[in-house]
Amino acid sequence: MQTPAGRAAGLGRPVPPQPAPGGSFGPPGSGDDSGYGAAPDGVFGAYSDEDFDKPRAGRRWFKRSLYIVLALAVVGGGLYGGYRWTQTQYYVGANDEHVALYRGISQDLAWVSLSKVEKDHPEIELKYLPPYQRKQVETTIAEGSLADAREKVTELGTQASACKKDEERRRAEREKAEREQAEREKDARTGEGEAGGTTGSGATTQTTTTKKIPTATAPPTPGPSLSEEEQKLVSQCGKP
Repeated sequence: MQTPAGRAAGLGRPVPPQPAPGGSFGPPGSGDDSGYGAAPDGVFGAYSDEDFDKPRAGRRWFKRSLYIVLALAVVGGGLYGGYRWTQTQYYVGANDEHVALYRGISQDLAWVSLSKVEKDHPEIELKYLPPYQRKQVETTIAEGSLADAREKVTELGTQASACKKDEERRRAEREKAEREQAEREKDARTGEGEAGGTTGSGATTQTTTTKKIPTATAPPTPGPSLSEEEQKLVSQCGKP
């Protein structure tokens, strides 16, 4: 209970604002310290967890896509670089029944061939190469450069030529021997038929002989001549 003097002392002092009852709006200045009344509950919806998760999910999808693109770019660049490297390699291999020079490597990547014929050599047949060289060609002979590959092809060509000429020479010699044998057998049969017979009467016997006329024969076909280098390689023909 205030005395008259106390009430008189409180005159002129500002009265602090009091909150309005029941959460309703009061006069200006009756709310918070800022001078504005608080918004009633339910006027503005509260933020949920989904409102905060959506931007994060979008960022994660963007980062994942970026990583995938970068990974594909790295893999694609590596594959292209590897393919370009294979096209700087060369090897000697078989193409059907003869030798060929290839660019690339003999392996294939899935359905992609990593080699192609740089130059075909049908004149170098595999059947005229020694067995060990034929096997090397069939399993491919890798070379580091085009010059080395060409040198290897030249080497194989010289060897095949030597073996081919040697085989032709041997065949010509066999044919010559067979012709001579046939002529000797023919002469032997002719000599027996032309041997003298018996003529006259009584005990008189006269033997007549005929002079053999030589039979003209065709000269044997000479075998192919070998160069000095081919003569050195002939010993390798047929060597396992």
